[in-house]
Amino acid sequence: MERLLTAKKDNSKYIAYLELTFVSFMWGISTILLKMYINKIPPFHLLLGRFFIASLTLFLFSPKKILKIEKEDLKIGFVLGLLIFAVYGLYILGLERTSASKSGFLAALSVLFIPIFQAFMKKRMPTFWTIICIVSSILGLYLISGMNGGNLNFGDILVIGCAFVYTIYIIILDKYGNDKDNHILSFIQLLIVTISSLFFSIFSEGLNLTLLIKNIIVIIIIGVFGTGLTMYLQTKAQKVASPESVGIILLGEPLFTLILAYIFIHETILLRGLIGSGLIIMSLVIAIIKKV
Repeated sequence: MERLLTAKKDNSKYIAYLELTFVSFMWGISTILLKMYINKIPPFHLLLGRFFIASLTLFLFSPKKILKIEKEDLKIGFVLGLLIFAVYGLYILGLERTSASKSGFLAALSVLFIPIFQAFMKKRMPTFWTIICIVSSILGLYLISGMNGGNLNFGDILVIGCAFVYTIYIIILDKYGNDKDNHILSFIQLLIVTISSLFFSIFSEGLNLTLLIKNIIVIIIIGVFGTGLTMYLQTKAQKVASPESVGIILLGEPLFTLILAYIFIHETILLRGLIGSGLIIMSLVIAIIKKV
């Protein structure tokens, strides 16, 4: 019986790892679609469009379940939703003030912050394989990003703040989301981001829905698959996967973006990009095999 339970737990972890890998892949596709088809849409307008579509999708998928939201669900969903909005907001504001390569690298520092937080909270050091995965993935991302150093500016600090907030998000979801319904919790988070994005679209960008309507097909695809589905799968997977493994596997996004950019928009992959890709793949494989 004990062996069966262990095997079942291991299978659940592998499924969670596959779900998180799929999330990374869909985020990579979303990035390419945004780069190929969407231009000159203000950032908070774009957040409004994709998160509204994502919220609507989850609601239409199971309206009866959504209508049974309880007070406790609202509390944790509200906090998580605000944190996710803060992640996007800080990244957007930081990206306006620093380079794309630096922002991509600094935003992924959550993979380093998560085990540090966990070590303090649970009073245990990261495992040997976790440390190997972190070092390998950070080095790999550094090579992919094409960063060449430079001093920290205000934009860099905002993006580091984004990574810090995302670390808090993953840890809170791990601690308080295990006994919550995946569908309901995902919907509340998406709805909170939608409302927050609407507020900022109105007061900081001047709401113009025509911009969204012109790109509605791509926004629907990204909203359904790159936002709604990925939010649901990450919320579900984190009931089984550790925060450390979540951070490492989701670092696959820039890897998938690099590969897809090479295939679809013919961007060049330099030698350092190939080496970086290899290091990230190695960290993902170790994370899955060793169940970090």
